Amino acid sequence: MTEARTDTREAILRSARTTVETHGYTALSFRDLASEVGVKSASVHYHFPTKPDLAQALLDRRCADQEAFFEDLFSQTQNYETLIKGYIAMFRSGFDDGNRMCVAGVMSAEISGLPDPVRAAIRRFKDLNVAWISKMLRIKHPRMGAEPLGQRAFAIYAAVEGAQLIAHGLGGDAAAFDEVIAGFEASGLFSR
Repeated sequence: MTEARTDTREAILRSARTTVETHGYTALSFRDLASEVGVKSASVHYHFPTKPDLAQALLDRRCADQEAFFEDLFSQTQNYETLIKGYIAMFRSGFDDGNRMCVAGVMSAEISGLPDPVRAAIRRFKDLNVAWISKMLRIKHPRMGAEPLGQRAFAIYAAVEGAQLIAHGLGGDAAAFDEVIAGFEASGLFSR
């Protein structure tokens, strides 16, 4: 029985993630999720009593996935250029999967309508990314102070999330994402 509950919970999370990545937080409907997963709406509420509970679970999962991504990336290389290209490629990959955005990025665009716990989870995702990008930058700039390093890391995070948002708004045009990223590269944001 526990396995069935876990499977249902995971199916709900997968369906909710797809919905948020393609249409945003406001598009989440427990009735629609139940229909997609093949359960009753009460089952969705059993696993996630409220929509903010579901959003927090999505963001918690996204943070865990992101942490695993970073650990895997760092286990493969300590070369800054390879690391930053891998980071950018992760965000670009959403366009190969149906114009899907980062859960935290799309929810950030809807921040004014989100409850405080969900906003806090978005901040945790941002902090996680900034910390890991700072770690990448430390390879390239071993003597840079913590504050400028953090500022540059935050700028890189904002640039990549922003490029994804712009390309998403243009109908999932990966070429638009590449163009925005190329502009940031030309400005030296990623390389200096």
